[in-house]
Amino acid sequence: MADPRGPRPHRRNPVRTRVLGLALGLSLLTSAMAGCSESPADPAGLPRASADAATAVVERFVADGHAPGAIIEVSTPEGTWSHTAGDASTSPATPMSPPLQHRIGSITKTFTTTLILQLVDEGKLGLDDPVSRFVDGVPGGDQITIRMLGTMTSGLSEYLANPEFRAAFFADPHRVWKPQELLDASYALGPQFPPGTDSAYSNANTVLLGLVVENVESRPFGEVLTEKILRPQQLVHTEWPDGDGFSEEHVSGYTALFPGAEVTDSTTWSPSQAYSAGQMTSTAGDLTTWARLVGSGALVSPELQQERMQWQRLGDNTDEWHYTFGLEENTGWIGHNGAIPGYMSYAVYNPTLDATIVTLINGDESIDGEPPVNVLLRDVSRALFPDNPVVVPVVR
Repeated sequence: MADPRGPRPHRRNPVRTRVLGLALGLSLLTSAMAGCSESPADPAGLPRASADAATAVVERFVADGHAPGAIIEVSTPEGTWSHTAGDASTSPATPMSPPLQHRIGSITKTFTTTLILQLVDEGKLGLDDPVSRFVDGVPGGDQITIRMLGTMTSGLSEYLANPEFRAAFFADPHRVWKPQELLDASYALGPQFPPGTDSAYSNANTVLLGLVVENVESRPFGEVLTEKILRPQQLVHTEWPDGDGFSEEHVSGYTALFPGAEVTDSTTWSPSQAYSAGQMTSTAGDLTTWARLVGSGALVSPELQQERMQWQRLGDNTDEWHYTFGLEENTGWIGHNGAIPGYMSYAVYNPTLDATIVTLINGDESIDGEPPVNVLLRDVSRALFPDNPVVVPVVR
């Protein structure tokens, strides 16, 4: 989701344009290993020195006060290794643990866009169909295609940049929002540019795709998601929450966004302000599985996966970093980041290495003006894969 204090250029701040805020907390430092199928001397087939360096990065990140707690999980063909530091909750102090559920924000977009591609494979819609065929009332909807929505080239404005929406959200963070209310806040700002002529990240795009899924299938989005992806892929800890709670033991979120407060517990803030752009919850283990599935194209036809990874040299897209159909591709790593008040995440997969990295934190205070999850992934990947790090763009 995006920074409610105002719009930011996508590449220059690729996480802030996806969340409602950034946050921070500091707690006791603790660490643990989990899911290790290898001996301690060879975690996930990585050199012991690499794991030690990644451990030091995570522990220093929490000790320096960048979040109350953090999780990293890395998988390779040789196995899976995870490490935690800090607290899942600060009151009472509860150690961070990989099995805990976490809000995943915009990683939800990778599920939504995968559902769209599955519907394309089933012949129920086409990527170049106008959105007006499936959703009424979209300004210029006869010129905006499904492809444009997935690649962030539709021109629809970011509804989180609407000051009236931001004021209403902060007035009641527990309010349940309807998807149409989110879209109305976007439409009220007018388009950013004519469809297909530029690229700018907007959550309105993926909210619309969620409504496309609902209208094509004539069922609620969460039901389609569970039937087509979560259940068959056995992502048993990943959910589309009906309300503001969690179904399992979970991480508490701490945001610095709330006006007039340094840190606020945002655990039960309504995720409905994100809908199909960021409402989901998951765990480190499920995201590790998902990152490989979505990055390898396992859930769509090979032809459609190839089409999914195409991108246009528009906006902030470059050879090193670009946005495809609901995915980021970053120096060989494919995935997405996620942020929603009090929670930040990143899940990426490298097809050449057949490796994944997942990072989860429960704070969102910026580091020198930069989203903290970006900093953590950049430093952890450099420790784990010094020859193939995730070169997350430095943003301010």
